[in-house]
Amino acid sequence: MTMYYTEVDGTEPTVSMQISGIKYTFTNDSLTNLIQEKENLKIELAQVERKFKSARFDVRELFQSNYDTDQTEILCNLDDVNCLLINIGSEALTKTWSASITITATVTGIEAANKDEAENIIKDNVEVNMTADGDIWVDDISMESAYPEA
Repeated sequence: MTMYYTEVDGTEPTVSMQISGIKYTFTNDSLTNLIQEKENLKIELAQVERKFKSARFDVRELFQSNYDTDQTEILCNLDDVNCLLINIGSEALTKTWSASITITATVTGIEAANKDEAENIIKDNVEVNMTADGDIWVDDISMESAYPEA
């Protein structure tokens, strides 16, 4: 049952209604905000509908442009497919990659009794991290040269 009534709650009048056993009470400001939110949602929904219609067109256009009426299969270029996916708000198709890299670094301020001890300290304490998805491991750390600091 839905009930509508107005009451004075402090100095500001309120509008209350009960829907499915839950009572909602609105002030003038909260009711105005609710209506504005509803209008914003209508605009957002219209934008989503336009984007969806555009995506439908883009998908059909990609397949139509690659359609040969004499064939039962459609071949599409990966770049075209990725462009389409990005345009409709999806992520592009990807593959995983591996790489061998060289990192050159200079380490200073190592306190050690000799070159071999300095090399061991460096090898035991150098770390390499990836800040993106992927795995990294160090195959080897070699010290090209070492000399006492002046």
